[in-house]
Amino acid sequence: MRPVGLLNVFLFAAACSPAGAPQTAPAAQSSQQAPVAPKAVNSAYDPRKTFAPLSLPDPVNGYRSSNGAPGPDYWQNSADYEIHASLDPVKKELTAAEVITYTNNSPDALTSLWLQLDQNTYRQGSRGAMADGSEQKEFTDGYLLDSVEVDSESRHGKSEYLVSDTRLQIPLAQALRARGGQLRIRIQYHYTVPGVFGDRTSWVETPKGAIYDIAQWYPRMAVYDDLHGWDTQPYLANEFYLEYGHFDYYVTVPSNMIVAGSGELQNPREVLTKTALGRLDQARGSDRTVVIRSAADIDDPASARKSSGTQTWHYRMDKTRDVAFSASSAFVWDAARIQLPDGRRSLAMSFYPVESAGDAAWGRSTEYLKHAVEEFSRRWSVYPYPVAVNVAGGTSGMEYPGMLFDGVKDKGKELFWITAHEIGHTLGLQHDQIGS
Repeated sequence: MRPVGLLNVFLFAAACSPAGAPQTAPAAQSSQQAPVAPKAVNSAYDPRKTFAPLSLPDPVNGYRSSNGAPGPDYWQNSADYEIHASLDPVKKELTAAEVITYTNNSPDALTSLWLQLDQNTYRQGSRGAMADGSEQKEFTDGYLLDSVEVDSESRHGKSEYLVSDTRLQIPLAQALRARGGQLRIRIQYHYTVPGVFGDRTSWVETPKGAIYDIAQWYPRMAVYDDLHGWDTQPYLANEFYLEYGHFDYYVTVPSNMIVAGSGELQNPREVLTKTALGRLDQARGSDRTVVIRSAADIDDPASARKSSGTQTWHYRMDKTRDVAFSASSAFVWDAARIQLPDGRRSLAMSFYPVESAGDAAWGRSTEYLKHAVEEFSRRWSVYPYPVAVNVAGGTSGMEYPGMLFDGVKDKGKELFWITAHEIGHTLGLQHDQIGS
């Protein structure tokens, strides 16, 4: 709220006084004199209008017009990620090493860097846990940072840093130069994946194996913009404000697990059997749902590319602000093509456990997803990604770029509307995308 000025105080006093009323205290009345009732005053004064906050638009400048649209000098910093992660289903732990290539396109030299550590919201005593208001009884240790290094034009090697709740600050020995300065941040870390209490990221047990919905899983750059500089607000389980960039990420899991991820799978021949590859190719040209991994395949050792050990799934996604993935040995997998109005094609895919299958439930998920993307693209904004993925797990009702997390128990009309609702969020976000 804006501060109340002295002039407003005088106006308030004048509005509360009858016209011509004396401004000095009246003389004391005789004790013999009957009290006189105060004279009624008809006033149109409304304090809610007098003291209403005054909201003015941001001034027009070279960066933005008065409606917020980019101006001729608009800039946006970028963050590109390469992440190598391993999921340990025994420990329920994710271990990873990431390299962030950060480019400062702003007109300002940056003396420090800020990153977001969303997993720290699951620590006991975190601001997010307190702001939630519920009596959360399960916690994790959040991110455990094994090393933080900065490779810049002036410095290489381990860096000093400060962690405050869900924020990480790295002071720079020499400022990152404006308009094109670039550096790399190397972080090694691990954390325990939260159970269903994680809400937007979780693991849940099913008869054929646990399903891991992995989101907000890597330290990521906070936004530096022309409005506020660094966005250093702590994460309180609200939505996300992130820089755009390019993502290359690798997920190593036991060989019997399937990984469904944001973006396009780069090494299908290394992780899929010939049968699965043929079915996937068929789905790319089919308007009807094609089963790629059936319920029978889950218990068939021949349906896995390797009989033991681990496999690494490599995904890539360009011009996006975030990525997420899900992994499980319990997945049935089906897909169908999406035909977009600009002539491009995308692929709708669904991953779900056997107990969620059937035409009354997740057996129609891909059909619902395909319909929603095609209809929304025709009416409003063309879907920008090569795939749209719907996953049945312990995280019910959350979207990330190209990836939806819905519930294993969703079915029928509920599954239809929640699928359309969540993919609608993804399409709506593209109106704000400026990513290079």
